[in-house]
Amino acid sequence: MNEQERNLLQQIGRTGRAMYAAFEAEVGQPLPRWRILQALREKTCATQKELARHLLLDPGALTRQMKALEAEGLVTRQSAPQDNRLTAVALTPAGAALIAAAHPLRQAFSRKALRGLPAAELATTMAVLKRLEERFRGMHGQ
Repeated sequence: MNEQERNLLQQIGRTGRAMYAAFEAEVGQPLPRWRILQALREKTCATQKELARHLLLDPGALTRQMKALEAEGLVTRQSAPQDNRLTAVALTPAGAALIAAAHPLRQAFSRKALRGLPAAELATTMAVLKRLEERFRGMHGQ
């Protein structure tokens, strides 16, 4: 691996950490929590196993997040009807309201973050990041 390749991977990590911090400051929710709630909004109901796979989260980390979200009344958790070894999760009305209230903040965050970046640079960056994502998923069997 040459220096430029190593620097790129390090930069992706730094950029991600900076984005997480900025997202929480602007939107008022940690990005991992937002992603979970948003996924449940889109899927209506899912098992924790499905969510972990979809969001590329460690199942243990997802369980910890789910317990906290459940304690706050934002999600419900129960044994999945099709297989009681699985835990089905769903967004509560309070969780849906939180996502709805924060959605304009999330859109403003995105506009603010990307403002002024040329379309060609955005397209190139997106293409490279998608290719890297495919490779990373292939490296761990996703």
